[in-house]
Amino acid sequence: MKDKIYTYFDVLNQHSIISATNLKGEINYVNDQFCKISKYNESELIGAPHSIVNSGYHHKEYFKNLWRTIGRGKVWQGNILNEAKDGSTYWVATTIVPIIDQGKVKEYFSVRIEKSEEIRLEEERNFHERRFSQLFNHINEGVIGIKKIDGKFIITDFNRGAEKLDKTSKKDVLGKEVSSIYPGTDSGGFSDYIEEAFQKGHASFPILRYQDERIDSWRKGEFYKLPNEEVVCVYNDISEEINQLEQLKKYNEKLEEIAFKASHEVRAPVASILGLMQLIDFNDLSEVNKTALEYMKDSVEKLDHTVRDIVKVSYDTEEGKELFAKLSDLKKHYHKA
Repeated sequence: MKDKIYTYFDVLNQHSIISATNLKGEINYVNDQFCKISKYNESELIGAPHSIVNSGYHHKEYFKNLWRTIGRGKVWQGNILNEAKDGSTYWVATTIVPIIDQGKVKEYFSVRIEKSEEIRLEEERNFHERRFSQLFNHINEGVIGIKKIDGKFIITDFNRGAEKLDKTSKKDVLGKEVSSIYPGTDSGGFSDYIEEAFQKGHASFPILRYQDERIDSWRKGEFYKLPNEEVVCVYNDISEEINQLEQLKKYNEKLEEIAFKASHEVRAPVASILGLMQLIDFNDLSEVNKTALEYMKDSVEKLDHTVRDIVKVSYDTEEGKELFAKLSDLKKHYHKA
């Protein structure tokens, strides 16, 4: 039996960081692994308080709780950031076992396993999760997490932007089927885009009008499939922009109407004047009258070109080209008159 115990201890000694301390916390045993990772030699450690490797990272209450636990004869487990002799730090998963003799704690036996890399990765993951959470909840766009379960699209996340845009709360939609929260998804084609994202990894839906009893707005967004097999929908309400475009369209139509009327009213008499001037026999005029008429003709033609330029700018569209063609026809009509 003793041989087995020694064998077990030898295996533990080879792969773990081991130390023993008295009730005051003074070290009375360390193995080679402890010396290697702490960069202290055995003579420096024996008799020294275990705080020799204290990094100062943990709050005092952390160690008070540790000592209260083992002082009552109970095992303590936790992660500790220690500091080596050269100032470098390392994380150890620690188990401290009180050695009890005749009902009293005599010393403490500690087994540690280095896990610096795991904790570093965990802290990095937690950092990115916190950053993602902050971004997720503070962007203005709506963001909805969706998972496909038994062929149904289930909402798994819902940010503040979505709460604001869709006039509902996260607690009321989590775990619910998309179609129950957004009954207009099937008729609007949204379900097809969600399915496309699950199949192809990405889908974008064009400007669409979504309507149900709660919502009536224009939407535009994207679906992205995540490594965890969920799909995230990032979308925005563009109703205000659509309304502005409609107002701008009406305004442009009004301007076109004004430009057409103005050009008609101005260019019609101009065309008449130019037409009448063609009937004048310049041979019967004095030089003074000829010069005056030439100036008059030049001025009228300049006015005609100016109006044409205004109309051209006003109708620099397909519809404008048609209207401009009609104006040209009107000019020919007045020339004939």
